[in-house]
Amino acid sequence: MKIAYYLNEFPAISESFILNQIVELIKKGHDISIFSMINTIDEIQHEEIRAYNLLERTHYFKLENLLEMKNLKKWFFFFNFFLKNIYHTGISKRRIKLDIKKACFAAIMDKMDIDIIHAHFGTNGNHSIQLKQVLKKPLITSFYGFDAAIADSTTYLELFNTADKITVLSNDMKNDMLALGCPEENIIIHHLGVDLDKFSYTQRYVNPNEKAIFLCVGRFVEKKGITYAIKAFSRLLIEYKNVELRIIGDGGMKKEIEDLIFRLELQKNVILLGSYTHTGIIDEMHRSHIFLLPSITAENGDKEGTPTVLMEAQATGMPVLSTYHAGIPEVVINGKTGYLVEEKNIDSLYEKMKYLVEQPKIWNILGKNGRNHIKENYNISNQVEKLEYIYKDVIK
Repeated sequence: MKIAYYLNEFPAISESFILNQIVELIKKGHDISIFSMINTIDEIQHEEIRAYNLLERTHYFKLENLLEMKNLKKWFFFFNFFLKNIYHTGISKRRIKLDIKKACFAAIMDKMDIDIIHAHFGTNGNHSIQLKQVLKKPLITSFYGFDAAIADSTTYLELFNTADKITVLSNDMKNDMLALGCPEENIIIHHLGVDLDKFSYTQRYVNPNEKAIFLCVGRFVEKKGITYAIKAFSRLLIEYKNVELRIIGDGGMKKEIEDLIFRLELQKNVILLGSYTHTGIIDEMHRSHIFLLPSITAENGDKEGTPTVLMEAQATGMPVLSTYHAGIPEVVINGKTGYLVEEKNIDSLYEKMKYLVEQPKIWNILGKNGRNHIKENYNISNQVEKLEYIYKDVIK
């Protein structure tokens, strides 16, 4: 199949879950073309970008691509749509630029004769409505978290009535879609997945006088709950000196996090590692003992979907500690693959951290259960096979 992936930006270091899909589809023989609204070349990139020459498959806006539109009727469609937008919303530089980009992408997709458009995140689904209409191709839109949480009943109304299928990550997200007005028959729960070949199972143990290492991986944004992790860890450190919290990530809350570490005098035991490549994250996971991600619902309503790092940590055999938040209870089975606490509850988070430090013998019990859980339910190969069935169903 010729599949057009419609994204906001590519490559994006924080969106490894989309990269995993693309790579697995290529392995299965599909022709993937990536259409990115923003040309963002991060200094740190996942190794698969180069290994699979993905930048060569990526299309950004180029004005000359408009000349490649083969069908004059399709040209007229976009011109007419452009005039309607001006009539309804007035002349907006941002809107005009968006419409021209969509026309550019439509021209390239038309020339390629793609089979299906797969838009990632609800906002890009909205952008893809006109692509579906002009190209007469099926449209699937995948929601991932914030796009479902920060919306009202009007945000995606046209998309719900136009897209062939809407995929979501969990039952929690399905409920969000239903509340926004999406017909239930259009919703498919489709899990993310990880490549288990990249994550060898490692038994966890700590020798006398060695530190028990907690690892947290995530962007420095409110919903990741990193400040709660640090506050709970500061309480743990009062009782146990042989513990360390290592944090991989970067983002807008960096100064707030640095200030908190300084104020609590945790500089020797809380280590900010910055952004890492995917290989670097995996290596750090294998060196750590307990994975920590106390996600929360942000003040603006933003929330997680099903964080890939929780799947990856369990794939290595690491026990995890997280929260009853969004789709996380489906990824982490409380009491079997790790433990969950209520959002923002520092006391409960501290108690579970303390319990795990005091009970190292259960690490490998939780770890084995976690590895098996990911293998059965979040294996990228199996999940992409299910995605192929979705594609074939809407194309026919």
